[in-house]
Amino acid sequence: MGAVKQEVEGVRTATQPARHCYDSNPNKQERAMAMGAGEEMGDLIPGLPDDVAMECLVRVPSHSHRRMRRVCCRWRGAVASPEFRRRRGAAGASEDVAFLVQAFPAPGDGKGSTTTAECALTAANLTTGELRRVKQGNNNNPAAEAASWWGPVPLFAQCAAAGDDGRHVAVVGGWDPDTLRPTTGVRVLDVLAGTWRRGRPMPDSRSFFGCAAGGDGNVYIAGGHDESKNALRSACAYAVDADAWRALPDMAQERDEPQLVAVPGGGGGVLAASGYSTEAQGAFKRTAERYATGEGAWADEGDVVVPDDATAETTCLASVGGKVWAVRAGKGGVREWDGAAARAWREVADGPPGMEACVKAAGVGDAVFVFRTVAGEAEGEGRKYSAWVMEASGGPWKRVPVPSGFGGFVYSAAAVRV
Repeated sequence: MGAVKQEVEGVRTATQPARHCYDSNPNKQERAMAMGAGEEMGDLIPGLPDDVAMECLVRVPSHSHRRMRRVCCRWRGAVASPEFRRRRGAAGASEDVAFLVQAFPAPGDGKGSTTTAECALTAANLTTGELRRVKQGNNNNPAAEAASWWGPVPLFAQCAAAGDDGRHVAVVGGWDPDTLRPTTGVRVLDVLAGTWRRGRPMPDSRSFFGCAAGGDGNVYIAGGHDESKNALRSACAYAVDADAWRALPDMAQERDEPQLVAVPGGGGGVLAASGYSTEAQGAFKRTAERYATGEGAWADEGDVVVPDDATAETTCLASVGGKVWAVRAGKGGVREWDGAAARAWREVADGPPGMEACVKAAGVGDAVFVFRTVAGEAEGEGRKYSAWVMEASGGPWKRVPVPSGFGGFVYSAAAVRV
């Protein structure tokens, strides 16, 4: 715990002069319950009022939160509490993290092995610039840690931010890397705790479906194809907090490989865009359908995927600042739609410099994160793809360094603020 304690001690020293600014209510029971940490009644940090101690803890970088939870019961309760997250935001200490289902070269003999690549969940911290692989399993349950279920993330799995509190990421479906058959598995990551749990399986097995978080905190999936390669119209939603799936009405059209994105304005629901039918493999549509939770049905939105000189499959959709952004290469590469009219797109900015094609885009608060191919760059590891971020208010694109070992293809992306 030395590294964590050093970080906390540094923050404590920096905040100590402001100790008099905080209310040192002697009722520790009330403060402990408010922080979700009633298991022990000792000080969070000896010698400091709990309010001041909490101000120190919320400033510790998120990569140390998992270790912080192991220090004591009080710290574990504090880090897990809504108050901890609220105070991080108020202190300007929140970090934006994009989670990527990303391919990595499979271990081989270095002699041209054709072993199928494996996938893992990558956490790209857009605030600090750090990229890391997210550890699988649950240290609080040794039996689950050792279970084979906590193996590599399935190929082609989809991920989405989940839950009303926005602190979870669900990894859904994909192909078993050994059998290359679709799975129905669901893994749920508690981002603040750094722990996983196994979610209720999907109602059916499907491949290349769309997946997104709605404004109501549910995870929506729609379309894709079954094991006979028949494109699907069916859809369902997963409530992370209740660990339950519910069926949704079928879409009007078959949509294999659609893109799902939260409906503008919040309140739940998603937009299912593009995709193709069974008879038209790879002929991506420009149409879209909207599912609104209040209406309980899909509504036709016409030709939503509209970039003039780009094909539908090279345009990535993301929910940014309560609106839908379409990101592609070239001039006018970023367009915005507020959901009021199907063709009412507003040009926001050019695409990231040198972008050949957008691979994945994800909204990160009031910014957009883009993972894309780069024209003219070699295909060596860490060179074929690059990442960029741009604020919704405009301004230049900021490059996110992609270190060696993190240059694999990204199948899905989701973002949370911690």
